[in-house]
Amino acid sequence: MFILAFFIGLYYDQTKPLVEDKAKRKHFGWPICEWGSREARLGRVKYSELQRYMYAALIARTDIDFIALDKGEITPRKAVDMLVDKMEQYANFGFDFIQEKLEENPNYFFKETAFLRVFLGFLNKEEETEDVDDVPESLD
Repeated sequence: MFILAFFIGLYYDQTKPLVEDKAKRKHFGWPICEWGSREARLGRVKYSELQRYMYAALIARTDIDFIALDKGEITPRKAVDMLVDKMEQYANFGFDFIQEKLEENPNYFFKETAFLRVFLGFLNKEEETEDVDDVPESLD
C-alpha cells in the first residue's frame, strides 16, 4: 500500500507533510531496502527494480544540492533524510487520496482494476495537457 500511495503522490506531484507529533505517526516496521527482497512466497517475485525507480524519482524531485554534498557542505545523512522526508510526504498525500475515495464510495477499490483506473487517470490528464499545448496560437 505504501508503494501505491507513494506513486499516487508522485504522479499527482502533491505532498502532504506528516503530523508533527511523532507519537501519532504510523510505522510500517519494515525497511525499504527489504521491500520485495524475498522470492517464492506464494509465487511472489522480487521487485527491487521498483525500489530503484522510486529512488530515481526521489532524486529527481527532491531539492538536494549535490555540489554542496560533494563539497561536504551538507552531510550524506542530511541528503538521505531529505529523500526519506519527500518519500513520506508523497505517500502521505497518496494515503489521503485513498481515504477520500473510500469516504466517497466505500467500494471504490473493491474492483481488481481500481488502482489501474487511478493510474490510467494520470495518463488521461497528461494527454489533455498535451492537446492544450498543441493548439496553435491565434493570429489575431
